Amino acid sequence: MKRVHEERPVARGATKRRSYEAAFKRHLVELSLVAGASVAKIALDHRLNANILFKWRRQHLRALARATPKPAAELLPITITGPERTAVEAPARAPGPTPRRQAAAPVGVIEIDLPFGRVRLTGTVDLAALRVVIDALSQR
Repeated sequence: MKRVHEERPVARGATKRRSYEAAFKRHLVELSLVAGASVAKIALDHRLNANILFKWRRQHLRALARATPKPAAELLPITITGPERTAVEAPARAPGPTPRRQAAAPVGVIEIDLPFGRVRLTGTVDLAALRVVIDALSQR
């Protein structure tokens, strides 16, 4: 690709800046995005400062990120299995005064950051179920 030198004045008028065609910029950016490519070498081969090529790459990658639709969050099915519980009759109370109600356990929040997301738990938590969820999400 041939570099185009369009001279245009800067605000002060003392120096002039080079401008390059979009096709030339795109070509160099594509060369620099190849695995194992050296941005400094590509810039040097085309008589550019490497910072300019890095700037063009940033602009290109940001434009791609804006143009690429982000996938919607998807809920994954989770099955929790554990020991089967059988109904057990409550033991008969001995006659006497009724026990006082115990104060409710304080409600807290647990947040766990995992490689594929965050788990947030509020209130009382069944530890066995929590272990199953963490194991399933950690092995993904």
